[in-house]
Amino acid sequence: MTATLENAPPARLRRMACPRCTAPMRELSLPTHRPVPITVEHCPGCRLVWFDELESVQLDGLGWVRLLREMEDGGRRPLADAAVARPACPACAAPLNRVQNRTRYGLFAALECPQRHGHLHSHSGLLAERGLVRPLGVAERRALAQEKHRLHCFNCGAAAAASDDSCSYCRTALVVLDLPRLAHSLRLRNDAMAPSPTTLGRHAVWSCRGCGAALDPGRETSCSHCSHLVVAQELPDIHPLLEAAEAEQAAAAAVEAQRRARFPSTRQPRTAAAPPRALTSRPPRASRVRSLMLAGWLPLWLLLAAACGLVAPAIFDLPWPARPPAEALRAQAVGEDPRALWGWAEAWRLLQPDDRKGLRVLRLALFDVYTRQLTGERPPAKATVGGLLDGSAMQASTRPLAPDLGRWDRALGRQLRLLPPAGDAPLPEEALRPGSRLQQQAPGVWLDDTRADGLWAPQVENSGPGPLRITRLALKVMVAGPNGVGWRCEPARGAAPVLPAGARLQLLCRTTVLVRLQEDLWSAALRRLDSDAPPTLEWRDEGMAMAGAWNQAVDLLIADAAGSSVPLDRFLRRHTELRRGLPPVASAAAQPRASLLAPVRALATTERWQAMPTAQRQALALAALLLAFVGYSAVARRHGERRARWALLLVAVPLAWLA
Repeated sequence: MTATLENAPPARLRRMACPRCTAPMRELSLPTHRPVPITVEHCPGCRLVWFDELESVQLDGLGWVRLLREMEDGGRRPLADAAVARPACPACAAPLNRVQNRTRYGLFAALECPQRHGHLHSHSGLLAERGLVRPLGVAERRALAQEKHRLHCFNCGAAAAASDDSCSYCRTALVVLDLPRLAHSLRLRNDAMAPSPTTLGRHAVWSCRGCGAALDPGRETSCSHCSHLVVAQELPDIHPLLEAAEAEQAAAAAVEAQRRARFPSTRQPRTAAAPPRALTSRPPRASRVRSLMLAGWLPLWLLLAAACGLVAPAIFDLPWPARPPAEALRAQAVGEDPRALWGWAEAWRLLQPDDRKGLRVLRLALFDVYTRQLTGERPPAKATVGGLLDGSAMQASTRPLAPDLGRWDRALGRQLRLLPPAGDAPLPEEALRPGSRLQQQAPGVWLDDTRADGLWAPQVENSGPGPLRITRLALKVMVAGPNGVGWRCEPARGAAPVLPAGARLQLLCRTTVLVRLQEDLWSAALRRLDSDAPPTLEWRDEGMAMAGAWNQAVDLLIADAAGSSVPLDRFLRRHTELRRGLPPVASAAAQPRASLLAPVRALATTERWQAMPTAQRQALALAALLLAFVGYSAVARRHGERRARWALLLVAVPLAWLA
């Protein structure tokens, strides 16, 4: 929003003196991007402009036009004395520091107050900060010579010789105005909330100094008839350009003033007290609705209705456009639950019973993801069932062609935790062999009289996140480096084929080599098992390496997930009729009873979000953006953009924290 000079605030209480000549500086009230104009001090005799802190970046286009007009009037008089002492700050009387600041247009010189009260600019330095001047080149010198135009210093107005690069009085480089860039900087730019102006302005008319033809200095750098360069060495030369820019800016300011009068904002100062609410005449309801629509609210209402139409099906679980079950399964996220991911193999078998090749590929990919999760490796991010089938969820070099049993062995060593033995644990009856006489050597360890057979009955716990299938294990108690005592272990009688997470299992282990042939290792292993510190174990699943054992293990894991996977149960109920009439799985039935806000809570969960189709996610994201835009626009129209930004920030921070 721009402000005119008529509604400017009152002048400052203290007139500022020029730092160079100590004469009172002329105060200019200039419009800015904010509702309140700023006051800038200008000394025409010394060609100096004083800005308080951050005032130079607040001027709008009309403010720069009026400042250039003031500088144009002062530029007609040459500077009397350019070589003066170091000026002081008008506010604190401290000597100003000469600095070299940098913008995207390059370096420029200025004088700054050490207490940050403001900065002092010459005419040439102020325009150099905005990139509106450029050095005087050979072509410009030739054009000025053809015009019989004497060279003058832009900073102080002193005469310069044809071969000079800088002024001999003030030591300032000889420059000329960059007319195309100046015209572009003064051109009107609309912000997002303002309407387009009704007028596009007018072209600046400039007579070519070579042939007299009309041209536009803001768009043409040379005459199209005689190729004479357009050169402006002084501010009075740009008078037509300033007239065109001021007319365009004034027209935009008038349009903005009409819009502010039509849509009142709390940022505008109130000229009179509002009448009491009880005494105001209220228009009829129909006229109020019509005025809201005509005042620009109709697009916001339409966007709000569109956002509600996109959000309602997702939040309240209304029927979304139907998708084929196989396509929905391919878009289904695998998830991060190691036990539940095996359910997607069961879903593929139910939906595609004839696709044996795809089921084989999916089983291998799920086994690869499963073992990565058990060993602590990072599985493919945001993997879907379709991505596992076609290999896009993982790199081509890591796509499994056969089960990685080495990673499975590492998963066993990571997940199986050896429990402390009980000192009075009895010998399992199934471990007794005919004619063998076993004697206990350590808690849970027995040895026969012939020192040929050793028995160990350890108890292990599945400390990992997923179930394990355990049949026949090779166990090695590490003693010194790669040496150790080897055991061959099997689950105790009556053990379940799948060991769930957190469950315990009794193993029966026998030595693989005669004890009397490895007395030293056996004694060291007994000391390790009898100590309080847990021994170092090396696991290897020998049963998985047998023919058909891997398929049997995967079948057991799939069967376990099919009866307990909540994501699989929800998918089948949503996209198929396979679970119609059947009770939900035990873990789903144990969940708390749903309330009216259950769909809204479920919307915020990661599982629900990952289970949504891609089109539904995009619709929700679009609806959220539409709602945010409608809310921001409504608050901005009613209370101003500043309050709208604060309201948007207050709403976005809690939502981001919840997400």
